[in-house]
Amino acid sequence: GMAMSELASLVVFCLLAMVILGTALGVVLSNNLVHSALLMTACFIGVGIMYITLEADFLGAVEFMTYSGGVAVLIVMGVMLTHKGEGVPSNPFNGRKIWAAALSGTFIAVMGLVSTFVTSSNQGGFVSEDTVGDLADMMLNSYILPFEIAAVLLLAALLGAIILAKGDEES
Repeated sequence: GMAMSELASLVVFCLLAMVILGTALGVVLSNNLVHSALLMTACFIGVGIMYITLEADFLGAVEFMTYSGGVAVLIVMGVMLTHKGEGVPSNPFNGRKIWAAALSGTFIAVMGLVSTFVTSSNQGGFVSEDTVGDLADMMLNSYILPFEIAAVLLLAALLGAIILAKGDEES
């Protein structure tokens, strides 16, 4: 039979999956941009909790800080800066939802076929007690070059965004 801790883990996983999928659907289907932003934040929080239940505590913390904090604030600022008059739906229905539903169904069907025909060899993978220390060791020793390239790329993107936001003051 199934142990009680396995059953509890399965119940928590299923509940979290329903919350994540429900809030993600709410983001797409909501006609109000503010509601979409709040539902997206709830979805990110659910994903962070999912990471923590899967013993990836560092990824869970990064998910909370980066997405639930930063992206939510960014979205809310965007909503406040692009506010329309009351009564006007900020996220009106268009024909793309039918295409999105068709593509989503196709994607789910293809993923179902792939998961039935592809056999996985579950060999356990890499398990760590100290996830933060091991991630730091990998990023600063084994993968230092890609880490630094990503840092330079992000710096260039930040400088480009500042230049674009500042604009040309001479003309």
